Order: sequence, then C-alpha cells, then structure tokens
Amino acid sequence: MSERKQAMSAEDHSDVHLPLLALLQRGVRWFSDELLERLEAAGVDPITPAHAVVLAHLHGGTSLSIAELARRAGVTRQTMHRAVTQLLGEGLLTSTPGPGFPRSTLITLTVAGCRRSDVALGILHDLERVLESQLGPAALAELRDSLMRAWPR
Repeated sequence: MSERKQAMSAEDHSDVHLPLLALLQRGVRWFSDELLERLEAAGVDPITPAHAVVLAHLHGGTSLSIAELARRAGVTRQTMHRAVTQLLGEGLLTSTPGPGFPRSTLITLTVAGCRRSDVALGILHDLERVLESQLGPAALAELRDSLMRAWPR
C-alpha cells in the first residue's frame, strides 16, 4: 500500500474515535460554509448561523416575542436579542409593541427579510438533498429523527 493510501486509511480510522461533538461541529461547519458560499453566488448578503436561526423560526406574517424565539431556538434571550437587534438594523425584521408585559415586543420579517429567508431556506433544503445523496433517504430520515428526539425543545 502506498504511503498516501496508508495515511488516508489512518485518517479514516482516526475519525471513528472523534467525540460526537467534533462530528456535529464538522456538520454545522459544512452547512454554514456551503450556505455562505451559495448565498454569495446568489447575490444575497451573508447570513450568520445566529441570523439563520432567527429567520428559520419566523415565517411570512408570523410575529413572535424575543423570548419565544429564544425558546424555540434553544438559546438565551440575550443571545436572541443580539441577533434580532442586528437583523433589525439590516432592515430584515420589524419590532412592534406586544400585548401584556409593557416591554414585550413582537418580531416580524420585513419583505426583504422574507426574501432573504426564502433564499437561505431554499439553499438549506438543497444542502439536505446533497446530504441525502451521500447518506441515502433512510439514513437522512433516521438522522433527522434521532436529532429531534435527542434534544427536547
């Protein structure tokens, strides 16, 4: 066996012992890198992973509080507030007074936010199809199901 093949073989086996966290991070990095590259190719301003989480939970006409967005995304209110503030500044979200608690606000996508969200979600859907072609439909469905069951909302 050539040195190159031995090195590749050793690398392949070393991944077996990587902690699950490292493998999950590798997947997130692949999705993030591909998303940014494809957004740029589509002529759309980049979306950070934090922004993608916000946009993924808002749909045209849906209004949610920052607390509810944070709960759905599994992040702190402070983290969500930071991302929402940035997206408000970019004109992708609007903020209106909410019912109840005096300081509550409802967050909604603007037309520009809907467009960027639609493009980003379309790209993410395409990336899932790429992953499906590598793993097969059953394995991707099992992965999705396992990830949904692993961490309750």
